[in-house]
Amino acid sequence: MRLTPWLRFFRLRLSPTAISNVVAGATIGGWNLVADEWCILICWTMALYMFGMGLNDLADRSIDEKLASHRPLPAGDLSVAVAMWGLGLLAIAVTGLTLALPEPTRFHAFTAIACVLLYDLGLKKVPILGPLAMGGVRFSIVMLAASYSGSIELAWSHAIRIGMFTAAITYFSEAELDGTRRAVMRRVSLVVLVALLSVIPFGSLETISAGGGTVFYRFIAVMVFLGWLGNALRAFHKGVAMHHCTIALVMGLPLVDLIAVSSYPWKIPSFIVILAWLSLRPWTHFKMHSTQTNPSEDSP
Repeated sequence: MRLTPWLRFFRLRLSPTAISNVVAGATIGGWNLVADEWCILICWTMALYMFGMGLNDLADRSIDEKLASHRPLPAGDLSVAVAMWGLGLLAIAVTGLTLALPEPTRFHAFTAIACVLLYDLGLKKVPILGPLAMGGVRFSIVMLAASYSGSIELAWSHAIRIGMFTAAITYFSEAELDGTRRAVMRRVSLVVLVALLSVIPFGSLETISAGGGTVFYRFIAVMVFLGWLGNALRAFHKGVAMHHCTIALVMGLPLVDLIAVSSYPWKIPSFIVILAWLSLRPWTHFKMHSTQTNPSEDSP
């Protein structure tokens, strides 16, 4: 059996962004997980990510037949029956791993699952609510990781930032097919506003470490994020297809996580988040200066 259709069906290219969210949440929570707890957390996150992406394709298959015929289901690379079997197995995995989580943490798991189901099965067609549901998934992942790792007290700030940035990107992506220029520019402005808010140090999160080194590392992370955002916006204004710009913005999610974890004395989380970002192969993305309007292979 060929793996490529499955990789495309589950959009695994962007899965490191979810791993990055987990690492950020665990760092803020106290970085107190042992190996088996990390295994449960990572497996749960990946299973939910794959389930959500696959269910999205299954729900949209009639639309994709007209607008995205290259996707695995309309292209015939995967049958609907096989895809449903795959999603069924993932649903079992998500359920089992959720029950393996500590009881206080399950609330955030159920919230993330609910947001995925609501988005894929209807809310994505509802203005504002769809993007907020997608943001709710990322928000809940950060909160779950923080809760599992120790405490959610300091996690609210970053969870809200990553959730709102995800919601803004999703809102921007909705204009890929039929947005007017004015509507698109409003969405671009919202993305920029939320991105700028995500680098402003609110609360005690960024002051948890007093060392000058952490301030320097955070400054570098902020500069890299703003530089990446600037590249995405320049590509948009040069006429690069919107779906390429959307993927570029999604690739910026680990950089928001990096800003958060760089405020802490532990170096391993920053290293993992950087690896997650590099695994997205960001240096290849802006080579695709295509103005074609075919739908993207990936999605927030």
